[in-house]
Amino acid sequence: MQKKTELEVKGMSSFSKIIGVSLCFLIFTFLPASSNVEIITQGLPPTKGIHMSIGTLPNSNIIFISTGEIDAYDDVWVNPDTEINWYYYVDSSGMRLLGARCYTTAYPMCPRLNLNVSENLAHFRTKIKLIKGVPVNGSVMFNFGDSSYKVPVSKILPYLWDESWIGHLWGYNMNGSLIFFPKVIMEIRGARVKYQDCSIQNGSASVIYLDQQYNITYYVKTSWKKSKIKSEVIDQYNLLNLLKKPIYLFFYNGTLKAFEAGRINFKYSTVLATTNNSTSVFVNPSFYYSNIASPFVSANTTYPHAEESNVASHRQDKHEFWLLAVMLFAVATICLLCRNRKNM
Repeated sequence: MQKKTELEVKGMSSFSKIIGVSLCFLIFTFLPASSNVEIITQGLPPTKGIHMSIGTLPNSNIIFISTGEIDAYDDVWVNPDTEINWYYYVDSSGMRLLGARCYTTAYPMCPRLNLNVSENLAHFRTKIKLIKGVPVNGSVMFNFGDSSYKVPVSKILPYLWDESWIGHLWGYNMNGSLIFFPKVIMEIRGARVKYQDCSIQNGSASVIYLDQQYNITYYVKTSWKKSKIKSEVIDQYNLLNLLKKPIYLFFYNGTLKAFEAGRINFKYSTVLATTNNSTSVFVNPSFYYSNIASPFVSANTTYPHAEESNVASHRQDKHEFWLLAVMLFAVATICLLCRNRKNM
């Protein structure tokens, strides 16, 4: 176990070093050789975090996921201009996106889907009784009085971001089946940063980061306040692994079905600022939520994804990832050769 941990740490450190060195490579590739380059680390960790909450419309079977940007260091408010509410309907056949509403439609991440949200919500909305599941002897019990359901914890855990969510599952009974979800709030913010110096002989490049740390906090809503469930700081390597897991909603009638609602994505943006003969590069990681569920299509109308939707953005992100991966490999090889040559 100890050997495995040491290998993971070394791998994470190497991964961070490669990213850092690759930034130097990218800068010196696309800027004139005579420029002095300073990599500014104030943009690390991210200046924008993400807030996401899961719940239902009041007394309704419509599940919504609310997302919004938060300041990376301020635990006070969510930027209202970035708020998006995503509405989902779940039954035995699967899950469908009924639409999304943005507080500000001009927000760049506002989904471009031609869905009649009001009409869809009115069509699928049903009054229900929402109750909290109670963990009992390795199962989560949902008791509605005239009917009850016991869902094995072992079946649910693989789909949750954290074990602490088991105590915060809520569900409702519809047409003789159970539909449930984690009624939680999650926030991802930047935490501390560890640094490493990067020296280039034929130019100038100052500090680049070794490892970024992120604070992930889970809450539940009590009255008008948030009550903290758990908070932890993880590095970027573990964050990226965590973000591979989508947000799931569940259907149970003796057999558990887990449906993917959406996922939190992570991306980098860079800004170049040139003063006289010196260029500063600001590197800023950020987060955004993208829907995975298929949008509802009525019998008479087709609702296609617009070209600006997150689906197109996701494909572009994949292309950019592989391009960067190839460049990282090349840079890492060059740096290792240079280091070995220097030590000779």
